[in-house]
Parts: sequence; structure tokens; C-alpha cells
Amino acid sequence: MPRISLTASVALTPPGGRNRNRLRPATFGVTDLRVSTPEGSSSRCHLPAPFQAPGGGEDGFHFAPEVEPAGVAYRLTNTAGLARAGKLELFTRYQKAPLWTRELSTEELTAGDHRLPWDGRVPVCEAFPDGVVTVEHSPYKLKLTLQGSGWAECPVAWTYFHVLVDGLDLELGDPRVLARPQHRELTTSLGRLPAPGQRAELRLVSNLFKTDPLEMKGDVDFRQYRATWGNGPELPLLARAWVKDSRGRRVDAPKALGRVRFLWDWEDEAEDVTRHAPRARAFLEHALQRQCTASRPKGDNAHKDVGGKRGTPSSAVFPRQQGYAPQATPREGAFPFRVVPCKKRGWAAYSEAWTSGAFAGRTGVLFQPSRIAGDAWRVTVQLAYDRRRDGGVVLDVEDDAPLPAAVRASTGVLETWREVHISRIVRKHPSVSGFSLTTVQEQFARAFLRLVDRSGGVSELEAADYNARISKALKSKKLPWQARAAIDPAVDQYATGSHALTFRTHAEFLAAVKREKRCDDAALPRLLAAPRVSQPLTEDWAYNRQCKDWAKDILATAFDDGPGGEPGILLLQFSGLYNLERESGGIPVNGFSKDFPSRSRTRCVVVQCGSATSYSGNSNTLEQTIAHEIGHQLFLPHAPFPLHRIPGGATPAGHDRDGSDCLMGYDFSVERRLCGLCLLRLRGWNSRSLNSDGSRNRYP
Repeated sequence: MPRISLTASVALTPPGGRNRNRLRPATFGVTDLRVSTPEGSSSRCHLPAPFQAPGGGEDGFHFAPEVEPAGVAYRLTNTAGLARAGKLELFTRYQKAPLWTRELSTEELTAGDHRLPWDGRVPVCEAFPDGVVTVEHSPYKLKLTLQGSGWAECPVAWTYFHVLVDGLDLELGDPRVLARPQHRELTTSLGRLPAPGQRAELRLVSNLFKTDPLEMKGDVDFRQYRATWGNGPELPLLARAWVKDSRGRRVDAPKALGRVRFLWDWEDEAEDVTRHAPRARAFLEHALQRQCTASRPKGDNAHKDVGGKRGTPSSAVFPRQQGYAPQATPREGAFPFRVVPCKKRGWAAYSEAWTSGAFAGRTGVLFQPSRIAGDAWRVTVQLAYDRRRDGGVVLDVEDDAPLPAAVRASTGVLETWREVHISRIVRKHPSVSGFSLTTVQEQFARAFLRLVDRSGGVSELEAADYNARISKALKSKKLPWQARAAIDPAVDQYATGSHALTFRTHAEFLAAVKREKRCDDAALPRLLAAPRVSQPLTEDWAYNRQCKDWAKDILATAFDDGPGGEPGILLLQFSGLYNLERESGGIPVNGFSKDFPSRSRTRCVVVQCGSATSYSGNSNTLEQTIAHEIGHQLFLPHAPFPLHRIPGGATPAGHDRDGSDCLMGYDFSVERRLCGLCLLRLRGWNSRSLNSDGSRNRYP
């Protein structure tokens, strides 16, 4: 049997009373145990039955390790010094073995109240790599156990405390963590993340133009855009995690985060198509519903088979990142945080935080939405507990519904747009008709394409520069000799009027040919029927018509600054293309687009040469002409409308078969706007995966 030490207690009684000797056994035990802060908040003490624990405190007590002073307060009974040893042990939710143990000293085992200063620091170990209790293992059970000889009245007590994340703040990261300049530029231009309820445009600069008319009939536009932006833009999204101190305040305690994981997820923002004309709206509705029921997560962002990321499962929006160990100076062009995809919720990802260094207290992902314009996303981040033994929700699940979370942060809507630049707007004379650029821009905004004016305003051509350009173009070997003979080099092309070019009359042209070739009239039919000339130029009507094509070639050659020129669209304005367009056989032209002879992919020219009098009696406008020609440079072919006058080069398969009001057609009886298939093509969809019959696009 264990020895029991007794102490004698003698009580003196007044005269006439009885003397009583009382013998009380010596005991030791714990009567109180708490974690508390100087402000007075504390955890609640627990004792085993049948002992009654003291009141006060709460099981939800929390504090901020390392940055907030706290302490372990306890009370012992030890009447004869029988308690020989004592230890504090720290347990987490799922492990039976303690994470940390501290032995009490002899002085700390004496009877009475004790307070051990403790701010959450523990020895560095596998569970606590920074030597601080962390969010990762919270909630904690702190247990005090005594050992000794004699009667142990209550040798054990325990209490609970938490290390809590109070909130997450989302922010746009430093662009220097990105490897490619274009992603850095995008991040810089975005500036900040949209807050919930706000919307921000991710503008992908894509000055990509056709270099050959045949490219309008294929998928060169899709392939060029894919080559430029790949799997989509990259944005560094960071989340700053705040720890809650004992008074409920947010504090910066990065080491308290430990290796807790954060779950990054995204939701699809439904597109509003009510702004479109009825025919385009019907086409879009079918296309946007493409395999919607089979996709996870659900939504109407572009499906994978047309170039987007939605599917089963969706393509990675948070690509895997290796990350690297925290350091004071981040690496240039390297993403700092480790990111891994979820096992079941494959479109989501986990990340870990830095507990020290330049990004202490932060975690993050590379957000890589699709490059398809019009796709819209909302990003969320929350604490990731993928195991719950308290009946809660398992987070790494296949269900694509938003997950519940007490601590969560969300962005507003991030919407992908394309951005194409107007590099210059130049007119020959002040008398040239102006136009509403806003109206032109609105046509392309329906396709989530921002036509951005970087011209600095309309400027006028200088006489010397214009004449020099035309003179240089006429010397180009890419022009047929007949075109050079059609223009008198002595004529001041700038001074002859607001039209673009002045050609010799037919009679003057024939005389110039005879002088240059030293021939007579009999030789003219042979000379003027060369393969590069489409008409027999011995006739005045044929010559007047041919000058139209020569004028286009000359202007394109004159303003071709080569690959080193400013990217974007050069918009030239004249009142009339050439002086002979009203003569027999001549053809007035309201506008045209032309590929540069240098075949520049990033530069193009659009020429507007219709006057105000060119638009009357129908629904055609100067702005529609300009937008129509810009559409050509963006790879859109002619639409086959109207049926009684189908434009040359029309491509029925490249347009909504019901879109007779398409901007790329010539039906001037209605206001023309881009048809549904044109809208999707400009957004970056693969047109080869689409059908001109809109009803067949929902299920391929």
C-alpha cells in the first residue's frame, strides 16, 4: 500500500468544552489551470469528475502567439510537498501524443498560485517549424499532470485555447514575381483587385492583324492569339492572413500561421447577353451553353474545345508552383509560394504561407484565367481544413458548389478583354469628314474588345511628308510599272485636293506609256494587257477602274513603316480615294483595309475615303464603314448578305446563317452590327469548332 503522510491538528476549546484531536491526510493536486492574458481574458479550467472546476474563462479563448504576452496560470495543493514531478503537455485535435512537453521545476510545484510567462513559443520541431504554436494544429489542449507520493486528490487538469485567423485580405502581388514582361505589364495596368461587387477588365493587348486576305477564311486568328497569350494571362494574387488576439483585434503574427493551407477556388460569373441584337443574342446563348451540364464547375465561360478552360474537369486556373523558402529579398521572376492542385476538387488549389521574409504573413497563387475575352471569374480563398472530426464539412470534395467557410475572402469579377490599339488617326485636309470614334469602339466592345485610341487625337498630314511617301512608294518594285506610269511625278499630290491620289487622265496615261516604252499606238494593247493588270487598259473605263486598285496599293506601300513601326491600326482619312472615281468606269470607295507590303503582323492600315455625301438614303454610316474595315484586319471575312448582292469573298460558314444584319455584310437597309459568330471569333473562340447554325453549338 502507498504510504500516507498525516499531519496533526490540535484545536483549543474554551473552559467547560471538550478537547478534539483532528488528523488530516496530506494531499497534492491541481485546483486550477488556465491560459490568460494581462487584460484579464482566460481559458476555462477542466477537472476530472467528481471534482468541481472553478468558474470563469471560456473554451473559445484565443490569443496571438509570439506577438501577444500571455501566461499559464495554475493553482496547486501540496500540503506536505508530496508532489515530486509535474509537467505541462500540449495536444492537438488528432494526435494522442503530445506536441510539446515542459517539466515543472521544484519551485513551480509548491502549493499556491503560479504564473508562467508564455507567449506561445515552443521548441522548434516538426509540428512547429518556427517554434510557435500555430493555426495549423488549433484548437489546443494544455494539460497539467502531477506525480508524487501520498494521496493525489486531483493530479490532473486541462484547458483549451485556439490560434485563429481573424480574416484574409486579398491583394494584387508584385509583378516582379512574374517571368514574362507581358504578364508584368498586365498586372501593372490592372493596379488593384476589384472588391466584391466591383468589376475589373483584364485587358490582353493583342495587336494581331491579317497579312493575307486568305487568312480571313481559316483559323489563323485563333492560332496567333493562342501563340501570344498561351494558356492565359498570369496575375499574382496574394492573401494576407491576420491572426486574432485575445481582445478580438487583427494582428500581424506570421509565425502563428505555420504550415496551414489555404484553399483557392473560383466561380464563373454568368454573362448578360441582353445588350445584343436578337439574332446575335440567340447565337450567343447557344454557344455559351456549350456542354454546360457536363462541366465542373458550371458556368458559361468558354469551353475547352473552343479555346477556353471550362470542361470536365476544368483546365488549371491556379497552375502548380514550386515556390521557394522564405527570404528577405524575393527572387526576380520566380513565384514565391508553393501551390498544388486539390486531389478531388481539381480546379481548385492549395497554397502555404510564408512565416518570415519579404512575404511574411502572406500566401498566394498565380491566377491564370483563359485568354478568351468575355470569360468572367470570381476568386475566393479560405482556410483549408480537409479533415474534420467534429461533423463539419470536408473541403476537398468533388462537388462544385461554393464551400462554407468562416474565414474567406473574395475578389470582385475579373473579366477578360482583348485590347487593340489605334496607333494614329491622320487626315489629309481639315475638310475631311470627322467621325465618332466612340461609335466605332462600341461595335467591338460588344465582343469584349477594347479599341483603345493611342493616337493622341486626329492629326493632319504635312505636305512634304505626304509627297515624299507617295514618291517613295512609286519607286517600289512591288508596284507594276503601269501604276508608276499612271501618276505624273511632277504633280504635288498633297495640293491636288482632299482625295488621296491624283492620276493622269487616260489620254495622258497612254502618252506616258508610249514615251517610257518608246512605242507607238499599235504596241499599246500588248503592253497594257500584262498579267498583273486585270483589265485591258487601252479603254478609258478599264483604266479608270484599275486606278482604284493601284491607289490602294500605293497608299499601303507609302505608309508601311515596316516591323519597327508603332503597333496598332493606322487610320487614314481622305475625301475620296482618287480623282477618277466619278469618271466612266471609276468606282467611288467609302473605305478599305489593306495589308502592308512588309506583311507586318502587329500593324495595319485602314483607309476611310467616303465623304458626308456618301451616306444618305440608307442605314449605312461612316462609322460602320470604318468598323467594317477594321473587322477585315481582325480576320473577319465578308458576310453573304444581302443575298441579291453578295459581297466578293463572302464566307457563309464564317457567319451566323441568320445574321443578315452582320456588320461584315452589305445590307444597308438595316443598322449593321457584328453577328454572333463574328463576336465569338473576336473574343478568341476557335471558329472551326463553331457552326453557322447557332442551334448546333450547344452540343457539338
